[in-house]
Parts: sequence; structure tokens; C-alpha cells
Amino acid sequence: MTAIDIQRHTKELSAQLAIAVHAASLAGQIIADGYDQTHAIDAKGVGDLVSEIDHRADRAMTDYLASESDVLIISEELNPDVDVVPDECWIVDPLDASSAFLMRAGKQYPSVLIAKREQGKTVCGVVHFPLTGEWFYATHGRGAWKDGAALKIPSEEVQLGEAWIEMNQYGDSSLETEAFSNLRQRLRSSDGARLVTSNVPHAGVAMRIAESSSGLAAAVHDNCPGHVKQGPWDIAAPVMILIEAGGAAMTLDGEDVDPFAGQPFVVSRTQLLAEAVLACHAEMKTASQCS
Repeated sequence: MTAIDIQRHTKELSAQLAIAVHAASLAGQIIADGYDQTHAIDAKGVGDLVSEIDHRADRAMTDYLASESDVLIISEELNPDVDVVPDECWIVDPLDASSAFLMRAGKQYPSVLIAKREQGKTVCGVVHFPLTGEWFYATHGRGAWKDGAALKIPSEEVQLGEAWIEMNQYGDSSLETEAFSNLRQRLRSSDGARLVTSNVPHAGVAMRIAESSSGLAAAVHDNCPGHVKQGPWDIAAPVMILIEAGGAAMTLDGEDVDPFAGQPFVVSRTQLLAEAVLACHAEMKTASQCS
């Protein structure tokens, strides 16, 4: 389906969702036009790259959103600092997986993320992969969709020992949390997961879990409070869509994921698989305290 088709469909679900889709399409076009070209690259940190494409896409999205409403816009590149969590806001990531985009790691990684928050809840979210043309979106309480078709995770349970789990790590190893490092070690043990990988870090991995077209069943996102890797722009839309599709998202302490909290968390096809990962974390935490 084209962006116009998606916008027609999302308008039936929610006017705000249609606005989000149009904003994402503006950024997506800039990303698609800029792919496979040479760009001036800046580094925000080790393995954390940004270019003029990020800034142009961010400006296109935020300018459009500002023309549609007077709601606060939080964006990764142009307005990332939040002193007080607002009651209502748009949350924008104009180009998630910027490093993958700039290094041409694969067209399946870069995405545009946008969510609308009201009274502490994400009410709608969009994840658009502009290089593959895929659209994932959801409105709170009305389910999730991919390219105009209902997105529902199959009901069969995935056991930890049969699962492929992705470890979404920092590019800078000095920022890796002890909890994430220990959990990766535990999941790679003989009674851990069947496959544990660390591919290109990208928030859109939750959509690959939701579509269930591969064996990928869960991902663990590292987050260091002092240097947040997964900000609200990375979390709000993918987590909301995954949950609306029937998946689960939990912090390592078993709480609901707060996009503004900055702590490690798990996204999973099922609640039971997420709980199995958390049990591994608890085991490693206990062993660390006893040593």
C-alpha cells in the first residue's frame, strides 16, 4: 500500500494517527532520497552516528506537526530535552538506526518512529520503514496493523530454549549495564535461549517480533540511566504497537515500560517468554549479590 492508502486507512481509525502517518511519510521520503549517497557524518558517541538526513527529516516532521496542532513536540534531534514529562505530546524519531542507514547495513533497519501521548499513555503510534516501504501502526485499544492488514501475533507459546533473542546493545561498550551483560551471558548458556544475537541496534526490532515472519521472539534493550540509549522516541511507538498486536514489553524488574524512565527492558512475542527472560535476570542478579 502507498502512503496515501495508509493515510486513508488510518484516518478511519484516528485523525491523530493519520497525522502521524503523514509526518512519517515526509521524513521517509527524505530518507529514501538520501539512501546510498555520501553524507557528512557526525558522531554523538561511539557507534552513535548522525547526519544532515536526520536533521532534515526531523525538521520536516516537526514543522508539519506544528502546523497541525499546538501540542509539544519531543524529537530526538531538534528538541530532545525534557525536564518535566508532559501530559500531552508528540514524540518523534526521524531516523532510527541512523548508523545502519549511514553504513548501509541493510534496508530493513532504518525507520521513522512517531507516537502521540496523552495523560501518560501512548494513544497512537507509527513505525515506517522507508527503504522497504513497510508501515506498522496502532491506536490504543483498537489493535495493530501492518500495511493495512490486521497485525496479530500467533497464540502459540514460545519456550525460552526454542527462542531466538536479540540483544540490542550500546555501540560504546563502556556504557553497557551490568544487568544487560549478565543477562546476555545467562541467555547464551546451555539452559538459555536457542539463539542469541547482537545485530544492528534498532528500535524497529519490536516490529520484526510482532510480524512473526521469522524465529525472532524477543529482544533485550540495554539502557544506562546516565547515558540513555533508548529514549522516549525509540520506545513509545514500537512498544505500543507490539502490545496492541498481542506482544509484551517489561522492564527487567517486571514493570510496565515507561518511555521516559531510561532503563533496560524486554520486548517479546508473549508474556510468558518475557517472564522467562526476567527469571534469567533475577537468577544472575542473585548470583552476583551472593558472590
